[in-house]
Amino acid sequence: KNFYKSKTKKVITEYDLIKEKFYEDKFKDQIEYKKKLFKEINHIICISYNTKKDLQQIYDLDESKVSVTHLAVNKNRNFRERNLKIKPFILYVGSRDRYKNFENVIRAYATSDKLISDFDIVCFGGGSFKKTEKKLFGDLKLEKEKIHYAEGDEYDLNFFYKKARIFVFPSLYEGFGLPLLEAMNMECPVLCSNTSCFPEITGDSAVMFDPNDIHSIKYAIEKTIYDDDFINKLKNKGNINLSKYSWKKCALETEEIYKKLF
Repeated sequence: KNFYKSKTKKVITEYDLIKEKFYEDKFKDQIEYKKKLFKEINHIICISYNTKKDLQQIYDLDESKVSVTHLAVNKNRNFRERNLKIKPFILYVGSRDRYKNFENVIRAYATSDKLISDFDIVCFGGGSFKKTEKKLFGDLKLEKEKIHYAEGDEYDLNFFYKKARIFVFPSLYEGFGLPLLEAMNMECPVLCSNTSCFPEITGDSAVMFDPNDIHSIKYAIEKTIYDDDFINKLKNKGNINLSKYSWKKCALETEEIYKKLF
């Protein structure tokens, strides 16, 4: 109540519309609260133009009330060495639930005898494999030693980005997609969905696929993973793309928004 009565100008940051797009029934109360909140807010900062578009569509907000400041990543390239006794691998990072679309990557991998023969998969973070995931691996006749789980801090993650042949990010939706830039920071070639904010964040520095089409995912992986020249081009493009993002730029743009309001 005190918040609404305050005459101080109010600015908030909207990271994504995941609850609205994927869990509307579960978060009805929160969504209704946000509708009221946005009427009292003076300005909203979004972390991508895609988030801004979704926000305006879902909450019917005037464009002048919303600005965009892109995020960035820590460009530290230090890593913690590990002794891996596995084949060259495809890297997946983070949660594997629902809209993250992990299952379609596994199904795409399972349809390629060549990929199964030549590459393993490493899943970093997101918790140990669930019973349903293990059942999926079994149903697809994937041997246990083909899919590995790893976890750790940013130095461990940097190691896996550095050693991976490619990084695959099949999510159906993100507000920004920090792992895309994390991978590029470690010169790991990026393959990702052609939806949401991904084209905006990666430009031409990633190979894109239809996340709902297993054959599209498989084709993108096979087209990239065996082509050394193409992989080197992706690494170079990733470095160029990464230079567009910095926390200093993010901070200065955010400061400008506050200055205009106050």
